[in-house]
Amino acid sequence: MATVYRATLEALAQYGPRRAGMTQIARLADTNRPFLYRNWASRDALIREATQLELRRLLFLAREVPDTVPPRCRQAHFVVRAARLLREHPVVGTTARTTPELVHTAVLRPVSDWHTTAWLWLLEHVTGHIKAPAERDSATLAVLTTALPYALTPSTNPSDPEERAAVDARLSTAVHLCLAVAPCAEPRPPGGHTA
Repeated sequence: MATVYRATLEALAQYGPRRAGMTQIARLADTNRPFLYRNWASRDALIREATQLELRRLLFLAREVPDTVPPRCRQAHFVVRAARLLREHPVVGTTARTTPELVHTAVLRPVSDWHTTAWLWLLEHVTGHIKAPAERDSATLAVLTTALPYALTPSTNPSDPEERAAVDARLSTAVHLCLAVAPCAEPRPPGGHTA
């Protein structure tokens, strides 16, 4: 199954969400369409499953932050890292380029399964420390709404460390404000580039 999921992500990165079909996925997974249809009801079901798993993987990776991040800034750093991992993901780049209306909809109407996954991750790892449920939900919505454009709009030059640092710094400031925490300086590992 992992091979099929990787092939699905590769097909999405190569062809975009509208053109990536079961034929391309089967070819990239070195299998056949009947195998895919025996295991997934439709192309959309396969894409939904593969992208959900990839989102969960990226959100897990986002929590790997340097020990130098002050405790009061860890949650904001998680969000900045998650947004960067998504923004620099090949599927997000191809989607933004080939079907920008999907990105626009994802930013303006956060009601999909992917948004729910992000919401639950934010509640667990970013806003869970806020005790009052109404305040926690408001902060979670503010962080999600703030981070979505940063996560779904690819950089013009992702290999430019200055552009990456500038985007990360803007999002970090905004997330700190959403969490009502004074902004921290982003830690810089050796070499001067942000983690």
